[in-house]
Amino acid sequence: LGLRGLISGKLTRLGRLEIGVAALECRRASFCRWPGAPERVCSGSRQSLPHEVPAAAAARGAALLGQGLRGPARRGEAAGSSFSAARERCAWQCLVFGDKGVNRELGQLILALQGTPLAGFADFLREASPGADLRPSQTTPKILDALTLDNEKVVERERERGVPESSELVKGIFFVLCWTLDRLYEGRPIPKFWVLETVARLPYFSFTSVLHLYESLGWWRTPQLRDIHNAEENNELHHLLIMESLGGNNEWFDRFVALHAAIGYYWVVVVLFVAQPSLAYNFSHLVEEHAYVTYAQFVEENEELLREIPPPPIAREYYVNGKFQTSRREDSKPRRRPPCDNMLDVFSNIRDDEFEHILTMAACEKWWAGDGPTPVPSSEQSSLGKRADWVQWSEEVNALNRKPASQAPTLDA
Repeated sequence: LGLRGLISGKLTRLGRLEIGVAALECRRASFCRWPGAPERVCSGSRQSLPHEVPAAAAARGAALLGQGLRGPARRGEAAGSSFSAARERCAWQCLVFGDKGVNRELGQLILALQGTPLAGFADFLREASPGADLRPSQTTPKILDALTLDNEKVVERERERGVPESSELVKGIFFVLCWTLDRLYEGRPIPKFWVLETVARLPYFSFTSVLHLYESLGWWRTPQLRDIHNAEENNELHHLLIMESLGGNNEWFDRFVALHAAIGYYWVVVVLFVAQPSLAYNFSHLVEEHAYVTYAQFVEENEELLREIPPPPIAREYYVNGKFQTSRREDSKPRRRPPCDNMLDVFSNIRDDEFEHILTMAACEKWWAGDGPTPVPSSEQSSLGKRADWVQWSEEVNALNRKPASQAPTLDA
């Protein structure tokens, strides 16, 4: 009852938990059917419920459930399988439709379809989803509309640097991805970067997923390699958060494209990693190379404008106070701590981060192919203990000469 009162008093005012209210009414009705249930609760006394759920909210929630629920069940009503089924539907639909993220995306889809040939479908969704959040998305700062990105010059830069060697299959998938993004996001660099960063995180999820599987099966264990991929994913995550702070994910269409492409990309990399890890790393090498060249061109085109824009707090927190992925360096060299005074510094840092990813992916690719040293930094290779220390420890343990408990002398002896 305390939880029910908290929800009704705090959250129903937000208009997002009306279904949850109906589910709690279902729970109360079930409790009232128990023999010996307190009369003051089952009678619906207002004195025992200081945060009573508004009747209108309960009615709307019951209508959304759509299974004949009309508020609190009357005490003494016969319990049966129909109520159990209704209660299960309550829990499931509360879980799905009560989620604010689902309601937000439904509302943004409805708004995106208005004024299009699918406006009739938008009206249908509006009627079928009364809990949809129809508030308009945030607007992008106008100064960001002046940012440009010349895709032709990006291609020229890639030709000058040279595309890394790869198989025809990987090259085909990579060029289709780049061509599609260039056409979809012509003249919209920030949303394009947000999509790129959303997709760029997924290979590291793929790598660690397969490595976890191999460890679970007892085939292989290299936690240092997973630490590298976790650091890279965390770096891409902060790139993503920076792009979100600039409004890169404001449009429903951009979120739809990025999230579905990310799911497909995840499984593509999983299959490649299982079949041949060097191919998966080669694919990521191509993507990181493209990201580096794209950011380099973007920084050069917009240098003066980016210098005027202050950095978002997430960028300051990450680059000034946080941890970020760096390439393999000698232990004697200090870790990079870049400036973060304006958006020019931020995008320059992101560009340099992508170059670090290139080095790491190239090292992993060569190592798996048997053509290079381990990508694990020398300072981390002994994170589980040096070989000499293990040998010394084993000798010390084996030198202990205490008799087993079964051979110890007894009182009878």
